[in-house]
Amino acid sequence: MTLLGIDLGTTSVKAAVFDGVRVAAARATHPTARPAPGHTEQHPDDWWSGLTEVVGALGPTLAGVTAVGLCAQVDTHLFVDGAGAPVHPAITWQDGRCGAVAATLTERLSSADRARRRGGIGTVDASHAAARAAWLAEHRPDAWARARRVLAPKDWLLERLTGTAVADPLSSTGLLDPDGRYSDWLDLLVPGLRSMPAPLADPASVAGETTGAGGLPAGLPVAVGTMDAWAALLGGGIAAPGDAIDIAGTSEVLALAATPGGGAPGIVTFPPWRGLHVHAGPTQAGGDALTWASAVLGVAPAELLARAAGAEPGRVLFLPQLAGERAPLWDPDLRGHWLGASFATGSAELGRAVLEGVAHAARHVLGPLESAAGRRPETIAACGGGAASDLWCQIKADVLDRRLRRTAERDAGVLGAAMLAALATGRAASVGELAGRMVRVDREFTPDPRTRGRLDDAHGRYLAAQRALAPLFRPPGG
Repeated sequence: MTLLGIDLGTTSVKAAVFDGVRVAAARATHPTARPAPGHTEQHPDDWWSGLTEVVGALGPTLAGVTAVGLCAQVDTHLFVDGAGAPVHPAITWQDGRCGAVAATLTERLSSADRARRRGGIGTVDASHAAARAAWLAEHRPDAWARARRVLAPKDWLLERLTGTAVADPLSSTGLLDPDGRYSDWLDLLVPGLRSMPAPLADPASVAGETTGAGGLPAGLPVAVGTMDAWAALLGGGIAAPGDAIDIAGTSEVLALAATPGGGAPGIVTFPPWRGLHVHAGPTQAGGDALTWASAVLGVAPAELLARAAGAEPGRVLFLPQLAGERAPLWDPDLRGHWLGASFATGSAELGRAVLEGVAHAARHVLGPLESAAGRRPETIAACGGGAASDLWCQIKADVLDRRLRRTAERDAGVLGAAMLAALATGRAASVGELAGRMVRVDREFTPDPRTRGRLDDAHGRYLAAQRALAPLFRPPGG
């Protein structure tokens, strides 16, 4: 069973060949444009260039591949014309330009419509497809007039590889009614929107076969796939109620599997899928905060991590809401801060504060996540690029007061995409079976009791500072 997993992420396209274990892997970065305050865009030509680059780098290892699985960033929207050509750059999940229009759209929904919104958020936020469509119609009317479809990055990539765009219910949370169909109220928000997304299918079903595009061999079955965070759940070994994970990517995403039912304000509740009932909380910044701080301080990320290791915990606070916050607050107007600096503060203390700030954001999510699931996990799986740092994993274990079980495969989304390919082609019967065969643990991090009091106090100050500072950044009249 040789499988190819592909992850079209926020900063790069990653791909790996698995034959029980990783055989080969490649990565190609792509740019992000920020043409105006709050605007964050990418161009699909850069995604495709990255795909062809990683396929070329994998070379001969592709010869034995029998199936392909995909995952990609979610809440990024690409509007295309009838021929599939983009009418506007993709508006990414980090983009906050649609906050004001999103608020007006939410007001159009009745209480019943809000209750039916799959995912449990109950509002239209700045990253919702309806908010992006309404913004495009108002501010780029020429582009909107040419738009015929709205595609998630994964759906666009599927169409380039197989000739068919297919969406999945897990990535489409927020667009669907409880019966799993695109909701009628999409047309209430933006006339014609309901017909614009791609048709839906199970993530672990076959969407089509490769055509030879992108350098992949023709005739390979390609699974429908899903969002990167959900694929990372699979690649992180989440297979049963009580399993929890922290996905340390560009943003920090926490998720917890549970029995059916439950939910909590600010937490996304996914539809059941193959026995998995998952609640999740995606934050807005994770690894991106470290990248930003490194650039601002003029210190490479690896060097900043090394310096941070020598700083005392809990001395300086950092609020990582550099572009607003998603779970559990869903507030696009929040902004980041360093607090508590003195003349004795240097890059080591500021770097340590960034690592702790991301961990505090994760802890802020963990409480409502546990309420949604009705259980408290004692161990949390950890994956993603941020999990490569022993220091950051230890800080998260200390701030969360949970053991962290780091997976050997850091790119858990790539592994999860390959697992979906295995399920789609009948090479495995269940998620649990695949997790037992393909997911391995690298190291476990145990909370240090010596930091408990200091970090608990720091978390209280983190929440108080966030509440106190939030009104300073509200737009006029907001």
